[in-house]
Amino acid sequence: MYGENSILTELEAHNVVVDHSCRQGHCGSCILQLLSGEVIHQDCLIPLSRGEILACQAKPTTDIKIGLRNF
Repeated sequence: MYGENSILTELEAHNVVVDHSCRQGHCGSCILQLLSGEVIHQDCLIPLSRGEILACQAKPTTDIKIGLRNF
């Protein structure tokens, strides 16, 4: 169901490994690119650029397409 679990939780449930640390929106290690779709973004303490989301705080409200960061 949309909006029930964070993107990070859903990715982990499907064995997709994404960098993360605090799970509270403070560290920024789980930043992803939202390529399409919409999310509800819970509170976070770090500034995000346009199109960036925190996997630990974002909950999809529609089908989404995400991009992983390149390091």
